[in-house]
Amino acid sequence: MIEKICSHSLLSQIIIGDPVRPDISAEQRLAPAREVYHLDDNAYICLAYLNCVPHDVNSLLSMQCGSIVVAYTIWSKVKGMGRELILATREMISSEDRFQRLVTLSPQTEMAMKFHLSNGAKLIRENINTNNFEYKL
Repeated sequence: MIEKICSHSLLSQIIIGDPVRPDISAEQRLAPAREVYHLDDNAYICLAYLNCVPHDVNSLLSMQCGSIVVAYTIWSKVKGMGRELILATREMISSEDRFQRLVTLSPQTEMAMKFHLSNGAKLIRENINTNNFEYKL
């Protein structure tokens, strides 16, 4: 079962290990319309609830609150836990009527491409430095 992280100080320690977006502070990750979840302290996902699909980190951090769930970083310490976490996240948000979509703001790497495509996502947009994938709810 996934659990929400609410402590800024705990999250500050955890994000040191974020290989995707370590520069986004704990305060930004826990700002309004933002949440961080973990699975057994071995996998982490950061979510933003936005009104549009972002094309880069600046747009991610400046957009209005909305019904689109954006997974902007996910990482794990144990092989396979990232998959478990993204699928559990999809299940969690599917059960809530307030969300319309689950998309990502992913780096343009082969690893991110393989990860999302192998977990059932579809590439919906290639940006200058990022890709957006969408998971069916």
